[in-house]
Amino acid sequence: MSLDEGHKIELMYGLAGGALGWGVSPHFRCASLLVAPKFLGKEGRLYLLTYVLAAVYDGPITNMRHNLDEVIRSVGCTVELQINHSRQIWKVSTAPLRAVLHDMVGGRTLNAETRNVSQAFAGLNEQVASEAGYGVRRPRRAQGQRTPSTQQLYEQKTKLRCKCECDFSAQLVVQV
Repeated sequence: MSLDEGHKIELMYGLAGGALGWGVSPHFRCASLLVAPKFLGKEGRLYLLTYVLAAVYDGPITNMRHNLDEVIRSVGCTVELQINHSRQIWKVSTAPLRAVLHDMVGGRTLNAETRNVSQAFAGLNEQVASEAGYGVRRPRRAQGQRTPSTQQLYEQKTKLRCKCECDFSAQLVVQV
């Protein structure tokens, strides 16, 4: 039998007590013989059923409950690991974008790029704003007219410059 030491000792004491009772007392023999038919009756079956249910609850049902607790703990641990890994993957995958945004918010890169663009277009802005070399001043805007865009002004000045250059070239040819 696969019993632990405590149960083996209790079983030994019970058998020894039963043998001693049978050997010494006629009342014990009579009572034990009358107990056997009692177990076959209604109360006996109820007692045996209770004993069997207690044994089943102590064995497989307790084991199932323990296993269910382990499943719940395992699923909880797995979900927590997935959440942590998802968080780490998100941080790693967005790190370059965050670095760029951090630099832009910090203003160092954005201000440097803005300065570079402004310096690159400074000559063009001066040319658009300048009236030199065109021979014709910018016409005043009449009321109700909208202000021409920078692109329109640049196109107009380029056409005027070409006309002015052509007139100047024609004058040189005539003078030579």
